[in-house]
Amino acid sequence: MTSSNAPSNPAQIWADDLCTQLEQQRHRACLVLCGSADWHQAWLKRLIRPDWQGVFIGETSPHPQATPQNPKQLRHLLGQETDFAVFDADAGLEADALGIVGGLIRAGGLCLVCLPPKADFLNHPNPALAAFLNYPLTPEDSLKGFQAHLWHQLHQHALWLEEDQIDPAWPNLHHLPSAPSTPPLNRDVTQPTADQADALQAIQHVAFGHRKRPLLLTADRGRGKSTALGMACVALLLAGKRRITLSAARLPQVQKAFDTIENALPQLAHSGFVLREKRPGLVIFDIDQDVAEIRFRAPDDLIRAPADTELLLVDEAAHLPLPMLFALLKSHSRTVLASTEQGYEGSGRGFRLKLTEHLDTHYPGWKRHTLTSPIRWADKDPLENTLNQLFLLDTDPTDDVKASAVHSVQFEHINHPAELAQPDNRADLQRLFQLLTQAHYQTRPNDLMQLLEIPNQQLWVARAQGQIVAVLFAVGEGGLPNEPGRRFQGHLFPQLLKRHTHHPDWLSLKGWRIQRLAVWPSVQRLGLGRQLTAHFIEANQAEADTLSVSFSADAGLIRFWTSLDFQPLHLGLKRDQASGQHSAALCYPLTEKAARLTQQAQQQFQSEFAWNLTQPFQHLESDLALAILRGQPPALPSHFPNGYLQDQPFESVAFALRQWTLGQLTQLEDSDTLALWFRKVVQHQAWSDVVAASPFPHRKALEAHFKNWLAQQLAPI
Repeated sequence: MTSSNAPSNPAQIWADDLCTQLEQQRHRACLVLCGSADWHQAWLKRLIRPDWQGVFIGETSPHPQATPQNPKQLRHLLGQETDFAVFDADAGLEADALGIVGGLIRAGGLCLVCLPPKADFLNHPNPALAAFLNYPLTPEDSLKGFQAHLWHQLHQHALWLEEDQIDPAWPNLHHLPSAPSTPPLNRDVTQPTADQADALQAIQHVAFGHRKRPLLLTADRGRGKSTALGMACVALLLAGKRRITLSAARLPQVQKAFDTIENALPQLAHSGFVLREKRPGLVIFDIDQDVAEIRFRAPDDLIRAPADTELLLVDEAAHLPLPMLFALLKSHSRTVLASTEQGYEGSGRGFRLKLTEHLDTHYPGWKRHTLTSPIRWADKDPLENTLNQLFLLDTDPTDDVKASAVHSVQFEHINHPAELAQPDNRADLQRLFQLLTQAHYQTRPNDLMQLLEIPNQQLWVARAQGQIVAVLFAVGEGGLPNEPGRRFQGHLFPQLLKRHTHHPDWLSLKGWRIQRLAVWPSVQRLGLGRQLTAHFIEANQAEADTLSVSFSADAGLIRFWTSLDFQPLHLGLKRDQASGQHSAALCYPLTEKAARLTQQAQQQFQSEFAWNLTQPFQHLESDLALAILRGQPPALPSHFPNGYLQDQPFESVAFALRQWTLGQLTQLEDSDTLALWFRKVVQHQAWSDVVAASPFPHRKALEAHFKNWLAQQLAPI
């Protein structure tokens, strides 16, 4: 590279050597520039080559070759590449943004982090925190724990330049790892690597093997997963398949697959495929008096109208709600789900655990294949290693706790969460974050940042043999003024209840909302979560008005929390976009005032929920609806209309049957018949829909079954 600076300038020589070495090794690196703003700019000019284009994470960019990029919009760039990215502490350092950039920077590129001197950085508020703090907190109130963690990990695992270091004491580039085998930059992208070839074989087994044996294809970022999907489409066309469907949350997420298909057009043409049409998300060929197509369809469209396809390939599956994936698996007999494994931008291991549990239950013949070799950059990539260390992804969780260990468990309140950022506490911090990641399939780097920064939190853990085996994380809410029309940042539970009950006293109550409760997999279902919650409740008896919890509702979670005397007070009418489930809110009152408000809200919710089961919740999962209703005081008992067991028409006694059922829910045992009966009688679903969900051929047979079942239920009552 020809430099505008004099060749004898040691700083420029070092910068040129760094860029050259990264290009030759097909590596990326994270370089920290620690000093004043003017010094930062001087180094950016040295490092950024004239033909490079990159991004600056913030609203305005100080460098002409760096396009300003809002951190919230970075996710939309996944699947694209950039030469470099610049972070500046003055503009804010958001953990998610750092993680996402790790998937954007091409081989040979740089992630540049501009920091002030240590004392200034560790005491300076991080502007990126403003969006995560409850009113009236500001970044000045933060614990500064993530900043300490960031400083230590970058100092240890990134290249580091300081303004006041003595020239020419630049970091020694010889410690940068060498790629064991560096693929050429012009590698033929139409030919699979050995890793991809194994993936193609696994995909072909799905396409040509037994039905209902889906494949889960996982990979860390940069392993060529999306390219492998495109290669599979081409290979399957050549093998005789004619209708292939690609899907993802957004069309750009499968662009890499379509680019791979486009690169293979000459190969397909040589085999007799005549291109008829090509546009974004669609390729159609004529072949031997037949038509072959590869088509993109959105997931919600596929659920409304399942594709007439020979294979469905879903990319970035972790970006879709699990219920949506379950529906796609159910409606398509040959499916491949591909997803990024490492959680730079969220999901990852927690998603995998919940999905594999469903696959084990419903598709015992399913397979999994993992791509391990990087393609977009060489192995032992320095930037990937830096981010793995920073976000605690450098080791897989080990299931090293035996069930017998819970007999000597200890419960502990961590009074100073920011101290977890100290190097001596890394094992505890890593264990905590692994727990949170496995408990929630959308845990992301920002969750680590909040854990170490939010001042209004309580963090409780359970230890067995010194190891953390359970964690409870709660945030403080409430104590708000009643200002009609004002929406306060954060404070989810009190503002939700104030809105739906129209009672302003909810705002003034002070409480704690449990955000996460997680137990290590090998010691789950042994009561640890229940015991940890009991310690949390006891510790707050004199300190708060309410304890609350809000989550994406399923029947098991509702049963767990109601068994601890948390009372359901709200269920969102719309399904959450991220989880695909309705959001539930439950409350545990600690004071008389809170108990009165909770009782009023519970009575209102009970009557409204029962009524809403006929319309907005008409197709709510019956086990979830039953769990919510059973978690409330039972409805007043009502007489059973005995005429229905003889010859009285259903429509003549439908209301009476509904009232009787609502009053008997705690007496009726769970069964497939109860679920069907509930859907018809309480939720008013059409007979055709209930029959379709049953093993019976028509309404007459189903009603006869209902009457036999009812006679058995009435006998002991």
